[in-house]
Amino acid sequence: MRVKRPLCAAAVIWAAAIWLLGKAGVPFFSCTSPALPEGVKDEKVLVTGIVYQKDIYETITNLYLKKTNLIIRNKEYPIDNIKLTIENEILTDSTGQGDMAAAWGEVEEIPEAANPGQFDEKIYYYARKVKWYMDGEEFQVLRKERDMVLAIQGRIKEKLARGIQKVFGSEKSGIMEAMVLGEKGNLGQENKLLFQIMGISHVLAISGTHLSILGWGLYKVLIKCHLPIKASGIFAAVAMVFYGGLTGNQAAAVRAVIMFGVSVGALLGKRTYDFLSALSLAAILILAESPLYLYDSSFLLSFGAILGLAAVHPVLFPPKRKRSSRNLTGRILSGFEQGVCSSISVWSILLPITLYFFCELSVWGFLVNLLILPTVGILLISGLAGGILGLFPAVFPGQIVAIPGIVLIESYIQGGKFLQELPVFLWITGRPQLWQCGVYYGILALLLWTKSRIQKQNSGKKKILLKKEYIPKWFPAGSLAALGLSLFLLFFRPLEGSLKVTFLDVGQGDCACIQQEPGRCYLIDGGSSSVSKAGQYRILPFLKEQGIRQIDGIFVSHMDEDHVNGIMELLEMSRDRKTGLKIDRLFLSKCKETEKQREKLEKAGKEAGSQIFYMKKGSVVKKENLKILCLSPEEENMESNEGSQALLAEAEGFSFLFTGDIEGRGEGQLLSICQEEGITCDILKVAHHGSRNSTSEELLNVIRPEAAVISCGEDNLYGHPHQELLRRLEDRKIQIFQTENTGAVSVVLEKEKIQVSFQYGKSMVE
Repeated sequence: MRVKRPLCAAAVIWAAAIWLLGKAGVPFFSCTSPALPEGVKDEKVLVTGIVYQKDIYETITNLYLKKTNLIIRNKEYPIDNIKLTIENEILTDSTGQGDMAAAWGEVEEIPEAANPGQFDEKIYYYARKVKWYMDGEEFQVLRKERDMVLAIQGRIKEKLARGIQKVFGSEKSGIMEAMVLGEKGNLGQENKLLFQIMGISHVLAISGTHLSILGWGLYKVLIKCHLPIKASGIFAAVAMVFYGGLTGNQAAAVRAVIMFGVSVGALLGKRTYDFLSALSLAAILILAESPLYLYDSSFLLSFGAILGLAAVHPVLFPPKRKRSSRNLTGRILSGFEQGVCSSISVWSILLPITLYFFCELSVWGFLVNLLILPTVGILLISGLAGGILGLFPAVFPGQIVAIPGIVLIESYIQGGKFLQELPVFLWITGRPQLWQCGVYYGILALLLWTKSRIQKQNSGKKKILLKKEYIPKWFPAGSLAALGLSLFLLFFRPLEGSLKVTFLDVGQGDCACIQQEPGRCYLIDGGSSSVSKAGQYRILPFLKEQGIRQIDGIFVSHMDEDHVNGIMELLEMSRDRKTGLKIDRLFLSKCKETEKQREKLEKAGKEAGSQIFYMKKGSVVKKENLKILCLSPEEENMESNEGSQALLAEAEGFSFLFTGDIEGRGEGQLLSICQEEGITCDILKVAHHGSRNSTSEELLNVIRPEAAVISCGEDNLYGHPHQELLRRLEDRKIQIFQTENTGAVSVVLEKEKIQVSFQYGKSMVE
């Protein structure tokens, strides 16, 4: 049988081969860490390379180096691309793209995601051929403009950025730089959030929209300037390749450049341009260059959107023969109808991808896209023209052409702020399993195939007049039922077991999550002294991945920063409506030493709409079959660590003991209570990150845990966990899980069994 679109089949086969080879651990197709020359690890070295990307921030600059070499005893050792982070005071102002540079510092492996839902730096950078991090202590430019093409692109980018800043002002120029130049360093977290709330983050990415407007716009201008068709097409294609490189050669931009080149080639060669074949060719070429893009959200979203337009739209909404309306109202209605159809087609493909990578949806995103997408072309042209005219001494012409862009950006911002104040603006959905996504796509493909067959049968019938096409009676009801089932399965988030407790890896800090029902949880502590913004980048992503929309209560053991700063972030984000997460209650304990910190946290809790409760010895929180009993503190005048809350969580005959940083007098009181009441536990959260001064032999002899979890940061300044503590646990044959080695540790209760799993493996405790 002859395959109608061989490139489509080849793309599917190639993607499947990449997945299988990756599962087999073949280095080029997996995230296997590359090796460094012997003796280099944990040592400072000299690195040389060509700067191909430069991201400037307030205090630091990230330089990306290619054609990189390690210099060891005057010998060069080629290694993969490096992301070099260097303080701005060390970096020379003249450093630019295309320069050959040298840096001195320690080369480090890119870490994997330590928790479910956390951004996976390793996959992201490996897909972009960056395999190492380096903190530069010294830096020097060896040769200016070693790569002339990169240097020219860099100079043009910097000049356009200055022009945009001049005519758009500091507040709006960050958005325009992201749209026109792919430069998001000045975008700001507030603007990113607003675009996320509106569901239009894709507007900020260089994509097919940009290439279509700029490429074909340039082609038409050249034709009107009486340039030959062939020369116009070639010049426009070369210009778009250059523009793609200028904006960073991201997957969406490269895909658009390839498809634009194919369309120009078809035009010049007087051949038919096949949308799906061009898309497949782009996928094959990008994945051949970097197979790990197969797991990258930007790649999948870009190709998924085009696939929706190319494969879904023609089947769901086949073209109709009707006279186009000449009046304005008719055109608006026709455009709106076309927009709805296109959005449905795109989102039918993108929905599982969005849920899988972002674990939440913009509630109003569908409607906002219908209103905003028609204006993107105006915004893009205004930004590019304003950036070019802003380079001239006379600012007025640039300001004139920037007016439409300024008005549109301001309307975007105000629209985002309006949506942010609505009762529901972001809906946390959780991450679907791959089998759920597979079932959804399988049902969708079956429905599209069936409808396509029906259309072909109708088109084959020779009728002079066909008032309505023939559709089997069972198809509408059956397709709706199948679609409803696929959506239900896609959004279905059953809880693993009857109870799930997860000890997150927050570096040098503590955070545990107790789940008893889907969508809700309790947290015990949440903070870190070694990870920046642990609440925003580690705790919240985990909660979203689990589909948790409401925290029933947060227990704060004590007020040290490594237990509380992440909680403060969550409260502030909830208060400022930067997340759809709700926090119902805070459970605090009084301690005279940290009274000011407690008052600050209590104020933040009240501003976020949380109720405040105080825990002490004997306090109990119950929900269904879960009981959380506070064993300490008994008094307020103990030192902060000594007065930590000690909590015993019990469910279905299993128990967990959470001990905060308890030690000294506080641990003595806990020991007495456990002895008097015969308290034991199955899982112990070891106190004070494994300090030698906590979790004494006497306490271990009384509570007799089967397993112990130690939450601490890799290579932390305190040397946690201490060897004395580890020996105490090992002597009693207590199974040990250290978050800096295992990542997040999840404990699931199911059928009289405790299953312990973590980011890097799985084991059982009977």
